[in-house]
Amino acid sequence: MNIKLFSEAITEIDDRYYEEAACCQHRRKTRGWKKWAAAACLAAVCAAAFSVLPHFSSWQNLTLPDAPKGDPGPTTAEIHISMGDIFFNSFTDLGDISFNSITGLGDKAIRYDPTFYDNVVWDEEAVTSYYGKNLTPAYIPAGLRASPKNQTATVVTDKDGNIKDDTIRLNFYHDYYPDGSEKLTEDVAACKGFSMRVSKIGLRQDCYYMMPENEVKTSDIGGINVIFGHRAMPYGPYDAETHAPAGYYDMYIAEFEQAGIAYELVSDQMEAEELVKVVSSIIYGKEVIVDE
Repeated sequence: MNIKLFSEAITEIDDRYYEEAACCQHRRKTRGWKKWAAAACLAAVCAAAFSVLPHFSSWQNLTLPDAPKGDPGPTTAEIHISMGDIFFNSFTDLGDISFNSITGLGDKAIRYDPTFYDNVVWDEEAVTSYYGKNLTPAYIPAGLRASPKNQTATVVTDKDGNIKDDTIRLNFYHDYYPDGSEKLTEDVAACKGFSMRVSKIGLRQDCYYMMPENEVKTSDIGGINVIFGHRAMPYGPYDAETHAPAGYYDMYIAEFEQAGIAYELVSDQMEAEELVKVVSSIIYGKEVIVDE
């Protein structure tokens, strides 16, 4: 017992113990009785103090009904991604930039002979069941919205029902025309937003980088190697004589694989940080903070 705890315990001793101790000093019939009385009084005070301590200790840990309950528990820490750790490779072309609305594949994709293959339409439930997750990224930049075509997807199977091509495309752009295609912005004759292709079988390589394959740099996000690319994309109207474009806008691309699913994201008129946030939200399954 330390001095502070003993002092606090003494303050809890009932007044009757002090009265008994005072009375002991007046009972002086003999010198032996005086010594005995003093010892007895001291023993009584000590006994009272120790009898109070267990209760005092329990009071220290008692939470009253109206007392604050305190911190409800640990919160999930924020995840930060530094743009200083992200590397963008330059690329020259995107061979599959135009997608076919029937197969969900690009104009340069293989045409499947209907004699041997079928186009099968999946709803959102079927897509989620096949991929084992909702494919919509946890983060969608402000001003962008999902295409109405995202509600269904078309895959290719053989006549026995075996999946030949499971590539699915999701669009997230600022606006759409009545037919569901991406609407061009007024100031720049180009789309604004991003598209995402996913596949468990494997995506065809459509991005041609301006360096040997073994020199293409990757960026680590949550232990996943992501290839980011950038290209200045021209837009019209083009000059009738020089064929020079009206200007250029930024196109970014991201390619990675996670849990057996291959991803390719292509953004138009978006900041690089925004694409990094979208990619990171897919990898982590929640929004992240991107620092400069």
